[in-house]
Amino acid sequence: MAASKTKMNYSNEIKSIIDREGENGGPFWSRADGDIHAPHGNSTMDTIYVLGELGATIENYPFLSKAFEFLFEYQTPDGSFKYSKTSSKLPCMTARILAALGRIEGFKNKRTEMSYLQLLGNQSADGGWRCNTVKLGKSPETDASNPGTTLYVLDAFRFRNNSKKDIEQLDKGIEFILKHWTTRKPLGPCTFGIGSRFFKVEFPFLRYNLFYFVYTLSFYPKASSDHRFLEAYYALAEKTDNERMILENPHRVWRKYEFAKKGKPSELATLRWKEIVQNVNSN
Repeated sequence: MAASKTKMNYSNEIKSIIDREGENGGPFWSRADGDIHAPHGNSTMDTIYVLGELGATIENYPFLSKAFEFLFEYQTPDGSFKYSKTSSKLPCMTARILAALGRIEGFKNKRTEMSYLQLLGNQSADGGWRCNTVKLGKSPETDASNPGTTLYVLDAFRFRNNSKKDIEQLDKGIEFILKHWTTRKPLGPCTFGIGSRFFKVEFPFLRYNLFYFVYTLSFYPKASSDHRFLEAYYALAEKTDNERMILENPHRVWRKYEFAKKGKPSELATLRWKEIVQNVNSN
């Protein structure tokens, strides 16, 4: 169910990113205080995610093995990840890290299975995933799962061989997120909603947005045949120009690279769009 590997050659971009390894003050794109989640866009977990999108492999870039060992220093005994030595354990962090590692060809580590099991064991009653923080005085929607976190989880599980029971659990997450497409309400402690920014094409996939939403769900048969998913799919199709994906709101950190130029077609984003079309047609 995982994505096909990138066929294009992004070796120059990969080298440039690896050469910037210490730019945030700490090792492997972390901050000087050890935070691997900040700054957003080019943190440790985000950068590894982008390197995976670009086709970086352990065979071609052995340096990555050291980065992964550094990353696993943040894994807790129950399999979840912290983003700093003193932070809480958040499912969004665990899912983002799993999704990043899954994109790296040649990566294998038994410790990731602990993380997958931890996520499966902490699914909310509404079918989604969220952190345990509840802000008192907020509306009932605050106590719902986070659509963004749930999307990250579904993305991560594409890289795992899931059992029938696991798929049944993931299907509940799919239903939760498809309901959010309909209601579009801000949900969860982090108030993920669907507004105008959600519909702007973003790439790489770093935030909860239409392109990431459709791409991830297209790998799940339960979603790709659902009328709510197809509404989102056709909304994204309208963003293309001669079957090329035009980027409207790429993260500012990556805009200097050809694969993330604002207002321009992106070959890599177009490849992801073609995967979506292939998934929809095959399901």
